[in-house]
Amino acid sequence: MESNQTDRLDRAILYRLQENARTPVTDIADAVNVSDNTVRNRIQSLEERGVITGYRATVDYDEAGVQHYYLFVCSARVSERDELAEQVRERPCVTEVLTVMTGTYNVYVIAAAAQKDDITDLAEHIDRSGLQIEREHLIRRHTRQPFGRFQPDADS
Repeated sequence: MESNQTDRLDRAILYRLQENARTPVTDIADAVNVSDNTVRNRIQSLEERGVITGYRATVDYDEAGVQHYYLFVCSARVSERDELAEQVRERPCVTEVLTVMTGTYNVYVIAAAAQKDDITDLAEHIDRSGLQIEREHLIRRHTRQPFGRFQPDADS
């Protein structure tokens, strides 16, 4: 198997980890019908190959008392996109930055802050950085789910 390829077992393990990264290895092993050691070895291999790049908690910002959860839709010159996105990512209230291949609307910045002034400061920083803010949205809800093709009974 090539280093960047995943097989059916890898995908099943990834699906379970995407559902809940804190799922015990024994539960994953039971679900995919292999030994605990096989799951541990597969997870280690996926981490070493860069398929799994980290684990994180999903936070409900409303429940955490953080009132301002925003999405900034920005545009950048393609030649500057990654550098500008990285600069913005370093701000403390930024939780995610997505870059896409299109020529406009190609940088998405998600940020959380307890005070609206913090969001205003971020908007000003984004503007000064060279990104063009096209839209700004207050996020009502942000959910995630595992990639369906990793589901054990999905077609490969």
